[in-house]
Amino acid sequence: MDAKALLLLVRVGCLREQALTSWAARTDFGLAMAESATAAYLRLADQQIPLSPERPADEVYEACRAALAAAPGEKGVIGFLDSTLPLVARLAEEFGLPGCSPRTLRSLTDKTWARARFAESGVPGPRFRVLDAQAAPADRPAAVRGLSYPLIVKPADSSAGRGVVRAADATELDAAWDGAAPFTKTGCLLAEEELIGEEISVETVTVAGRTAVVACTEKSSTRGDVFVELGQAVPARLGGALGGQVREIAAAALKAVGYDHGVAHTEMILTADGPRIIEVNPRPAGDCILDLVRLAGGADVYGIAADLALGRPVDLDALDQTVFTGGAAIRFLTAEPGVVRRVDGVAEVSAQLDHARERVVLLTRPGDVVEPVTSNLHRLGYVVAVGDDTARAVERADRLAALISFSTSPAGPDESPARRLPSSECWT
Repeated sequence: MDAKALLLLVRVGCLREQALTSWAARTDFGLAMAESATAAYLRLADQQIPLSPERPADEVYEACRAALAAAPGEKGVIGFLDSTLPLVARLAEEFGLPGCSPRTLRSLTDKTWARARFAESGVPGPRFRVLDAQAAPADRPAAVRGLSYPLIVKPADSSAGRGVVRAADATELDAAWDGAAPFTKTGCLLAEEELIGEEISVETVTVAGRTAVVACTEKSSTRGDVFVELGQAVPARLGGALGGQVREIAAAALKAVGYDHGVAHTEMILTADGPRIIEVNPRPAGDCILDLVRLAGGADVYGIAADLALGRPVDLDALDQTVFTGGAAIRFLTAEPGVVRRVDGVAEVSAQLDHARERVVLLTRPGDVVEPVTSNLHRLGYVVAVGDDTARAVERADRLAALISFSTSPAGPDESPARRLPSSECWT
């Protein structure tokens, strides 16, 4: 009998419980997971690879390498976090695993590299400049000369909205620069002219350079000094011509960076002049977006991602014919900074849910410290809801989320509350 295949997941992060449950239920491969030893969902894996809280890159690499080397049959690897993509590329190269070019995976962790490839290939996007994070204040105006405010300043190598800061005019450049700089490990920042319009993402599957769009996702984000995603909905409400443009630009962006095999998550802004690319993420989407795709009647992208990682065939023609039968939406919960004293409304919301398809999840609890919402990691929980179409799903998710409230207050003089990023672990 042939040895059982092994699918290795490297650093799953949070909000991916449905993916893990889906993969754990499959009998055609075993599931290995390298993740923090404190992550509740590590128990779902057949082979658990617990990591220390610091998770140094060498430790993660050696642990994953050992798991793959010990697997006698077919094997594959999937990375979910941008920070792990170079490690995934290294493993794929060493073991000859299916996937896109390791060079492309490594390069896509640098947003400046991707911006240059888009510009070379004529993929529409904002004008930009590459910045030195350590540049002296006196040198900064010259570094962005030729760009028009407002500007978005962000690290070239970060994710989850960390360090993405808006400069409305020249007087705010230093604050944006200094706000972004702590989040880069390479010392490189990117300044882009702000794109005005609705934000969407495009979820795709690419095989041998051919791309199928499995869904377009609406986004609801803060649009002040920082950018945090507070909602997603599937399928995005795009007209025929606009939908065609979005699909063409997504495929062109993937081709421009050489992404020719795998699942990707590409972000765009729908400006008055047409769709404009923000970035390509060479990994499955986060924020439960692929859960929404499935709930709305779309494809099982989790299953497709596993098959692609293991080198198994995927029917792109069938994906191109996907027709959604409903809508699905997620709305994230936030609160004022302080110590969480009480959470109200959860039972009321739970009583109204269709528990086969909808859910409410808390990522914080009384006693935790709520930080100001400056990145996606500061969200406190979420509600997933469905509807006959996207509009009804969004209305339902908004209404249910509004029923949940968090009471917070400053810490007392003798109080030592838990200081934890709410989304750093999943409590479901």
